[in-house]
Amino acid sequence: MTVNKSLLTLAAWLVFMTAGLPVVAQEPVLLERVVAIVDEEMILQSDLDLAIELYQLDRQLSGEQPEPLTPELRERVLASLIENKLVIAAAKQNDMVVEEEEIELRVQERVDQLVAQYGSMDELRRALSQSQLTLEDFRFRYGTQLRNQQYMRLVVGRFIRPDIEVMENEVEEYYLENLGEMPAEPDSVTLSNILVRIQPSAESRRMVQDKVAAAQAALAAGEDFAQVAQSMSEGPNAVRGGRIGTVKPGDLFDNVLDQTVQKLTPGEVSQPVISSRGVHLLRLDELQSDGSRTISQIFYPLTIQEVDVEEARVRIEAARQRALDGEAFSLVANDVSEDPVSASAGGLLGTFQLNELSTEFQGALTSAIIGEITEPLLTAAGWYVFQVVDRVEGHRYTYDELKDDLRRYVENQKIEVALAAYIEGLRETFFVDIKD
Repeated sequence: MTVNKSLLTLAAWLVFMTAGLPVVAQEPVLLERVVAIVDEEMILQSDLDLAIELYQLDRQLSGEQPEPLTPELRERVLASLIENKLVIAAAKQNDMVVEEEEIELRVQERVDQLVAQYGSMDELRRALSQSQLTLEDFRFRYGTQLRNQQYMRLVVGRFIRPDIEVMENEVEEYYLENLGEMPAEPDSVTLSNILVRIQPSAESRRMVQDKVAAAQAALAAGEDFAQVAQSMSEGPNAVRGGRIGTVKPGDLFDNVLDQTVQKLTPGEVSQPVISSRGVHLLRLDELQSDGSRTISQIFYPLTIQEVDVEEARVRIEAARQRALDGEAFSLVANDVSEDPVSASAGGLLGTFQLNELSTEFQGALTSAIIGEITEPLLTAAGWYVFQVVDRVEGHRYTYDELKDDLRRYVENQKIEVALAAYIEGLRETFFVDIKD
């Protein structure tokens, strides 16, 4: 029978600390549940819970939906934690060392990336808090993840990879057996377009103008900007007094907003700024030493009605009909299109691979032939029609073009199989006890 020395030490300490104390009958208190023990290392319920929370956060940061919290998910994450501890035990037994300075550097790089993604450290902390996590939780878990990966690379490099051999005929056979799944260079198309934007009605614009004027009047009367934003703004950050956070040049979704913020002085409120989303009153709260700016806003969305969509559809249909009737597409685009990039060039957008385009555009253009003018397509930006100016057919990549990537893929498959067998063997070497 294997005896856990750490648990014996803990028991001895408890005996020493309680010696001579009067015995008081009371209900036992569960301080922390142990879910598994690996080579005298305990995995606690809190370790498992944190691993699941950070797994879900990783999915969220990657744009995926969190998984349902099922027994299967818990079992899968626990199995991963056990495998990590087994690999670390094997690595340490063989005197393998991970450079902690490199781990800390990579953790900081990841935090810096997320700060840039969310706009500020405050916004990142808020995003983490929505997953019941602190920044310290994230640093700890991400560092642990990087450390586990490094130990895994060390173990694979010493015990697995040297025994892996990939023959040329294996790679070629894999290519032929999976030919239908091999990547292909997609068709490329040269496009011209006409864009008709959907504008809110005059009545909607007038209502927003009245709301903006009321907010400006409240500010002119001396009311605090945050209070006005909280009571009058219709933006998602109104509950925070309109606070957006700290931004750098280029962070905002609209270039006009970005330019406006750069011109403000601390405490100054902008004139109304119209973006694709609505009307903004921007305030520069603080200018940071590195040039970044902390800003707030009062915001009113410009609401699009069904009648506005229909009015724009009539305009795009009329423009398309002009081109179908023989008028040069470039002249119609120059006259009608509201695309600021291409209108002055007769609607010419350039050449794109089909897979570079949005799924909406791919659906309209996949089977379109040279010279064809597509049906009107409704998007978030407005109504589009496209003309295919040129088209070059794609092709499936040859074996010679893919063989280096395929060799690595086949090698990785073999490594995965060998690694699974190696980890299973570690269970015979190191003590593993999974609690019910």
